[in-house]
Amino acid sequence: MTMFARPISVLLLGIALIACGAAASDVPAATSAPLVPATTSKTEPLATAVPVETGGAAKTGESTLRVGLAFLGSPPAPPRGGFQSVKMGLAETLFRLGREFDAEPWLAAGANQLDENVWEVTLRKGVKFHNGSDMDAQAVKASLERAIMLNKGVAALLDIASMEVIDTLTLKVVTNGGSPILPGLLTEPKTAIVDAAAATAMGDAFDERPVLTGPFKVEQFQKNKELVGVRHEEYWGPSPLSDRVVFLYLPDNSSRVLALQGGDIDIASYVAPISIQTLEANLDLVVRPTVARATLVFMHLNQNKAVWQDAGVRRALSLAIDRNALVNAVLEGQGIPADGPFPPSFLTCEGVQGHPFDPAQAKELLLAAGYKDLNGDGLVEKDGQTLKMTLLTYRQRSELPPMAEAIQAMLKNIGIEAEIRLVERISTALKEDDWDGGMYFNNMVATGDAYGTLFKFFAAGGSLNFGGYNSPGIEDIMTQMAPLADPVERRTLACDASRIIVDDVAVVPLLYPNFNYGASKAVVGFEEPYPYHAYIMEGGIGKR
Repeated sequence: MTMFARPISVLLLGIALIACGAAASDVPAATSAPLVPATTSKTEPLATAVPVETGGAAKTGESTLRVGLAFLGSPPAPPRGGFQSVKMGLAETLFRLGREFDAEPWLAAGANQLDENVWEVTLRKGVKFHNGSDMDAQAVKASLERAIMLNKGVAALLDIASMEVIDTLTLKVVTNGGSPILPGLLTEPKTAIVDAAAATAMGDAFDERPVLTGPFKVEQFQKNKELVGVRHEEYWGPSPLSDRVVFLYLPDNSSRVLALQGGDIDIASYVAPISIQTLEANLDLVVRPTVARATLVFMHLNQNKAVWQDAGVRRALSLAIDRNALVNAVLEGQGIPADGPFPPSFLTCEGVQGHPFDPAQAKELLLAAGYKDLNGDGLVEKDGQTLKMTLLTYRQRSELPPMAEAIQAMLKNIGIEAEIRLVERISTALKEDDWDGGMYFNNMVATGDAYGTLFKFFAAGGSLNFGGYNSPGIEDIMTQMAPLADPVERRTLACDASRIIVDDVAVVPLLYPNFNYGASKAVVGFEEPYPYHAYIMEGGIGKR
């Protein structure tokens, strides 16, 4: 069965009809003319399925599990490749986020807070690195020191003053200030534990074949192609049922779906809403959903540019977007409209009001900011300059390009001209300055506490604060949160921060999407994926 994305023209017209109150059955067939001329967009067609070249050939009698990933660009060594290496079952952190986003022991056996800024972390007994070396307190200390040295974000997040080995399995950690949520901070994938001694001995080779602790160890890595892992025979937990795992780079949803249908892969990491029914109709496959609990689709705005430094203009843009239409037409109901930075299952705040769909008010705000349509072309101008924006998007989240085109049409309705540019690596592109808006899909429950998300996305200099947002109010709230132990007080401050973020339009929240996996029914140990998609491969996973 061939699987192709629905034409963008149909999605856009469906959005227009939904916004006007039309029923879904009123959406015309694909022969309808597009609402947005193709010449206004630089997006390239999403790639259709291509033959999957599967590497990592198994030996006779070996069982191989194959997984299709949307991203496989970074070498797997933490801290840089921490998220991918944790996701692929190669690396583990001292603590991880449980199903309710609480920090729970992983490589650690537990932790006790001795006073405001002193923790005693007890390590799990019997953990061995992939090279057979013991993971003990000295090795963990060296690993954390390495992560702090190599990554400024890790250094700032943990804010560790000193570490002391108490005994073989006990490490004392002293932070510069009060740190009541240190176990949560130690769920950050960039803090995944590595054999630092092996890293020193191996030099650059360590980047592609790191010595870690997970149920699989790296055998081979080829950037943007594949990573091959083999079972870690001395793994401390349940042993994987498969001898080998091969992760294949399949950035397009259609390629992942076709590869799953054809038996070339056993798990497709992230299946777009448009493909859910197709997979559910296949008796050999199953869809494993996680429902709108951890992630947010939003738009960065480049506040290094004068036009986006005006909060009124930012609000006008947000008011022009019909989020219900995006959910229904682009996500096919697989998500909910976003009203703030945090999914409601993680943090619900009274008095935090999202931006409604109100193009009339959006036009009034643009007029108040000095933007008028002076020549009758439907676009607003100020000081002789038309209000234009370059909107970046990327194909690895296949719903984002059509969503960007839908937003393009909505913005044109209030006089803003948007040019869409498809990029290969969104985080790299957003570090440049030749953009105005950037579509983004990310987990927003990092560390299991709002502090981690505020630290990354909204603090001045945050690693994912691509728009350069800077708020004294957010900085003050984070300063207050850092030493607070009371969870109620922390939530109150987190809601205060949410209110500021929404009122300032620090970013433009769009949707809380579902995150769906596709899998062969032959796969075991993957019946209930974690809501936080950093965890896929665990001990016990494999094929019947």
